[in-house]
Amino acid sequence: MGAHKRNYRRHHDDEHGQEHNSAHDESNWLVSYADMMTLLFGFFVLMYSLSRFDNTRFDLVRKEVAKYFGGNIKEISTVLEAEQKLKTALLGSGEMKGVEVSKGSDNTLQLKFEGNVLFESGATELKEAAKPALRQVVAALRTVPSVEKISVEGHTDGDPMQSSVIKSNWELSSMRASSVVRYFEESGLSSNVLAAVGFGSSHPVAPEKDAQGNPLEINKAANRRVVVQVKLLDPEEAYRLQQQQFKKQLTKEEVERQKKENELQDKMKLAKVRFEEAQRKYREQAEQKRKEQQLQKLEKQIEALETKTKSYEQKAQ
Repeated sequence: MGAHKRNYRRHHDDEHGQEHNSAHDESNWLVSYADMMTLLFGFFVLMYSLSRFDNTRFDLVRKEVAKYFGGNIKEISTVLEAEQKLKTALLGSGEMKGVEVSKGSDNTLQLKFEGNVLFESGATELKEAAKPALRQVVAALRTVPSVEKISVEGHTDGDPMQSSVIKSNWELSSMRASSVVRYFEESGLSSNVLAAVGFGSSHPVAPEKDAQGNPLEINKAANRRVVVQVKLLDPEEAYRLQQQQFKKQLTKEEVERQKKENELQDKMKLAKVRFEEAQRKYREQAEQKRKEQQLQKLEKQIEALETKTKSYEQKAQ
């Protein structure tokens, strides 16, 4: 009876174990399925994050990578950013009166100064009162690294010159533009991007006479102006030049590193030659000293032998 119960229990346990293993085997696919769903979820999260490009974070990563490799990446400024910088600088200094900042065409920024803001009537030298405004312009432009060209244009009204020194409006406009460019250069802007152009009265912004031929002084005043055209690099071109500059900087650092390495190798060779020369002299001196000691020893032996010889000779007599 006891044996029958044991056999029954063993048979029951075997059947239960088989059912449990079968259920366990059937649920194995859930693990693989869960892994696959997790990977797909991570993949779509990554795709979503890449679809939302963050310029700020990209710039931070770009700067950190450049810093790690010892480079210095030049920033790329847009026309709107440059315009905002100039307006902020001029407004903050209270020098915005008589100055107009606007966005031009073809990635260009335009600053227009009324004629009486920078120069006295018929004069070509900058007014002292105008220099603070120009200083603010220079300070703002120096924070815009992607400047390609700064062209200063001088414009006059159509009235003929009444001066024996300045013959025409062409000379007047050119000399005024040159005065502004010279001040820009003296204030720290690179001469490589500066240019001065005189248009005389050939580019008026308003007619100087009405239909009856009467002069319009307000329009004449508007035509007397100095325009600063700031041409910024195209973003793609700026990025390409930026990459070239980065590579050039790395190349320059590599050249400096190679130069320093060559200098150290030359110093090592010189030190080795000096060491070998000192070692040779030391050996020669040691050999010379050894020979001198041998000679002294030999001389003492000869003296001792002569002394003994004399002693025997005396005894023999």
